[in-house]
Amino acid sequence: MAQRPQLLVSLKSGLAVLAIASGLLGFAWLPVHAQFYKWTDESGRTYYSDKAPDKGPAKKLDIKINSYAGAPVVSSLGKTATGASKERVRMLTTTWCGYCKQARAYLGSKGIPYEDLDVEKSTQGRQEYVALKGRGVPIITVGNRRMDGFDPAHMDEMLKSAGY
Repeated sequence: MAQRPQLLVSLKSGLAVLAIASGLLGFAWLPVHAQFYKWTDESGRTYYSDKAPDKGPAKKLDIKINSYAGAPVVSSLGKTATGASKERVRMLTTTWCGYCKQARAYLGSKGIPYEDLDVEKSTQGRQEYVALKGRGVPIITVGNRRMDGFDPAHMDEMLKSAGY
């Protein structure tokens, strides 16, 4: 009979740990859902923002952004080179994405200047993400080349072809 109270305490402790873990997992999903609004002004111009307009109707867009996993895909954006010696490096990212963090660290370690646009916090970043038909992050562009995801070898190839 001495085993029952100890078993009950162990069971209660296990349930408490499970409840805490479930709660933390629930919070872990919060950053991947972003709330954006779309509206059109009187002149017909369309806007996207993370804040609703002060006046007028806006459509609420519930957006879930994925992180690219697996092998990255490198493609061409179809633009022509600007003629600059080194082409611009841009990343569309989120704060929670592990591949985005790896790409930032990699470019930083090589001293490569880049522009980082958060697709959840920046209106410009969100608009570019939509324009590029993004399906995950990171999206990295170097001149006219695009990589969905991140891989150091592919990044080196893109950087080399851009004059870095």
